[in-house]
Amino acid sequence: MRLAFRQLYDDYGRALLRECSMCLRDPEAARDALQNALLRIWKSCASYRGDSELFPWLKRVARSVAIDELRASAVRPPSSHSLAAAQEPDPALPDELPGPEALTASRLALARYRECEARFREAEPEAAAVIRWIAEDELSIEDVARLLNRTPQATRQYLYQCRRKARHYLAPWYAEVAGGER
Repeated sequence: MRLAFRQLYDDYGRALLRECSMCLRDPEAARDALQNALLRIWKSCASYRGDSELFPWLKRVARSVAIDELRASAVRPPSSHSLAAAQEPDPALPDELPGPEALTASRLALARYRECEARFREAEPEAAAVIRWIAEDELSIEDVARLLNRTPQATRQYLYQCRRKARHYLAPWYAEVAGGER
């Protein structure tokens, strides 16, 4: 049993720590969340039905634990410029296989997106965190308001500002993608 738990940590610990770090932005809190996530995974592994890939299930559990800890402590994201490496976006699978030119263009567009997103996360870590909470973690405005210690109305206004900041950093990527479709 101990060997199996160690194998789980060796195989997935680093990626799950990154998930926790993206939510918590505190290395110690992220490590604690990782420990709690691994325990939750271990205790609930019997509930894994295998109807989805294992790694996304593990990430959902880790992210859920980190969000629970955020909610419990009402930690406000720091305004420092340190942000853990983000999960790479998953490209959507097309209905038909693209040709070599389309694959090359897709790879270049993805590389440009990652570059723009990394600049956004580095320059605006708090705004990037809020957008991730809404878009990826599917938190409600009320949940985000509690995490930020703001009213829901102030949170809506802040989310609008965060989106404007994101558009500014993603503009070069968008121009390439929009220009390539014409």
